[in-house]
Amino acid sequence: ICPEENTQLSGLYKSGSMYCTQCEAMGFRRITYYPDRPDNMAIFDSVRIEADKEAYPVLLGNGNKLEGGDVEGSEERHYAVWEDPFPKPSYLFCIVAGKLGS
Repeated sequence: ICPEENTQLSGLYKSGSMYCTQCEAMGFRRITYYPDRPDNMAIFDSVRIEADKEAYPVLLGNGNKLEGGDVEGSEERHYAVWEDPFPKPSYLFCIVAGKLGS
């Protein structure tokens, strides 16, 4: 996966200074192997996002934030763990990392 070179804006891609996902309709399979059909539902638990604190201060995912903080052994990196407890098709999976505030 090379989000910086992904110009199709499908799967995981970099838009400006942010990393984003767009999984509808078949973008999730650009991230990982997955039978992404609407009838194939899954619970996405323990989705961990890790990034540089300064460049990507906001780390968002589907559902509820379980934990977050500094990466052990690194002063420059932080992480967030998200859990979405409701079954859903893969095209609804979403993560965003970047500067979202004004």
